[in-house]
Amino acid sequence: MKEALDILKKYWKYPSFREGQEDIVRSVLEGKDTLALLPTGGGKSVCFQVPALLREGVTLVISPLIALMKDQVEGLQKKGIAAQAIHSGMEKRQVERILDNAVAGTVKLLYLSPERLLTSVFKEHLRIMEVGMIVVDEAHCISQWGYDFRPPYLRIAEIREWTGNAPMIALTATATDQVCNDICEKLEMKAPAIFKTSFDRPNMHLIVRKEEDKWGKLKEVLQRVPGTAVIYVRNRRKTKEIAQFLQRNRISADFYHAGRNAEERSMVQERWINGAIRVVACTNAFGMGIDKADVRLVLHWDIPDSPEAYFQEAGRAGRDGNRCFAGIIYTAQDVVELKSNLTRQYPPPEEIRKTYHALSNMLQIASGAGAGQTFPLDMESLMRYNKQDPVIIAYALRVLQHQGFIYINDTAQYFATIFVPISHEDLYRYQIENRQSERILKAILRAYPGIFDDHVAIREGELAHHLSIPKAEVVNMLNWLHKQEVIEYQPASNTMRVTYLTERYRPEDLPLDIQMLRKIKEQAEIRVDAMLDYVQGNPSCRMQKMLRYFGEESPPCNRCDYCLERDKLDLKDDDITLTYNWLKEHLKDGSVPLTDVVAEKLPIKKKKFLEALSYLTDNNMVRYVNNNELEWRD
Repeated sequence: MKEALDILKKYWKYPSFREGQEDIVRSVLEGKDTLALLPTGGGKSVCFQVPALLREGVTLVISPLIALMKDQVEGLQKKGIAAQAIHSGMEKRQVERILDNAVAGTVKLLYLSPERLLTSVFKEHLRIMEVGMIVVDEAHCISQWGYDFRPPYLRIAEIREWTGNAPMIALTATATDQVCNDICEKLEMKAPAIFKTSFDRPNMHLIVRKEEDKWGKLKEVLQRVPGTAVIYVRNRRKTKEIAQFLQRNRISADFYHAGRNAEERSMVQERWINGAIRVVACTNAFGMGIDKADVRLVLHWDIPDSPEAYFQEAGRAGRDGNRCFAGIIYTAQDVVELKSNLTRQYPPPEEIRKTYHALSNMLQIASGAGAGQTFPLDMESLMRYNKQDPVIIAYALRVLQHQGFIYINDTAQYFATIFVPISHEDLYRYQIENRQSERILKAILRAYPGIFDDHVAIREGELAHHLSIPKAEVVNMLNWLHKQEVIEYQPASNTMRVTYLTERYRPEDLPLDIQMLRKIKEQAEIRVDAMLDYVQGNPSCRMQKMLRYFGEESPPCNRCDYCLERDKLDLKDDDITLTYNWLKEHLKDGSVPLTDVVAEKLPIKKKKFLEALSYLTDNNMVRYVNNNELEWRD
């Protein structure tokens, strides 16, 4: 392990491994198939990046998240580590060049999406590639019992027959025991070493508040909890409303969602990381791959639809080990909407076929055509073209992606890139023969070293300023050089893209896996029920509830809102639980005067009963109506 520690110190500047990392690294270096469960912020990437530098051959890193791929590749390249990524939207020449380099041994870590694994061009290169290790990131995506199931993951095991004895490491932040077993089975792991660190976060305080005035509570929480914060919202429009509300109340804030253009998103992210703004109101498009250790508060405006998603997002708070808070503010209407969304998230097969047909017609793809082709995707145009509920369209597209018919890249390319695929000598010869291009080529060579080795991010505006010509003229010249195959130029883009992974089917022939859709919906219902139990179920320690969902037993945390309130009232868990269950039964037929309640045979002593009742009324589980009558709040 000395060599591994030396690598960690040299490239990551860490004096030692974090808890759990060293055992995982040792297992991988010993050539064992390995499953690692590390919480968000637990340093999963180090567990495979360090061994990758010590094993012979290229390490294949399979990840569903393009933004995360790009961030990790960029971070590795800054450390001087040869890393590349292949994702949708890249030109065929660029993909082939990266794969050629991997075969030649000049790439150490190759990131790619699961959809890319079984393309003919990848298979051709894989047969002659020396693979040292296979990494499956976000491994829960392989399990139909997981919260983010992706059918293309099911075919990962197929590549093992071409990779010899290369060990496999699968990593995830959130998985139940059932999902862990499914991961090992679907990846065909051989006697896997399984490492689980506790999901408990000793520095995290979990809080849930049912409020009629969510806006007032939001302001109050941010005034009481200092430091950087993230507010997760399901609705894009609401992110802007929240940011504007906070700005009016003199709290520096901005909003982030996939609908904003690339430049705006990049600016918001940068200003938040640098501390120029305190709060970001965002959808779940924000957070992946962002390394900010001093987040003090993660607040959910809507009830998340699974404990996995909630705990992963909440886990972005307090990565520095200092005290942090993760909270949910909700109303009774939010509970109704969560249940309603569950129905819309899993549209019936006929709605999915209708969306597929409309998309293919809008893109003018003939039956039997389109396989492997990428098209711009304008969601607003699709919604105008297809007279369906926009929410159903969005979820139908997700089903089509999960079942392997299409792949949607909704991650914008923030900057244009340039690569010179020809030799220095050929480029010099071209300049001599084409004097009209000489000035821009010289400017590119001076401003962007390294363009003979890889795609380099450029800014057309800077080139235009340097050459004293309009930006549009620079773009035209770059496009011309691209057509001449002198450079490979990819403009910045805010456009979503859709890739057809199969030929277009006729709607009635689309081979949807109906049984799988049914199973996935059933599991989603179980996860929603678990979240509702977390926010409004039988009162008990919130961290204990969350850990129990992930198969981990623990004592009460003594720091969540339930534990603190219980301790303040000098109550035991049994006092509250017995009172809660007793009242739920006795108030099921309507309100009852308090005098009648306490005249009954109570489950515990009267003094403790009244203290427990005080807790339940303070937390909106029971309320007083009609001058001292008790009513159950469902």
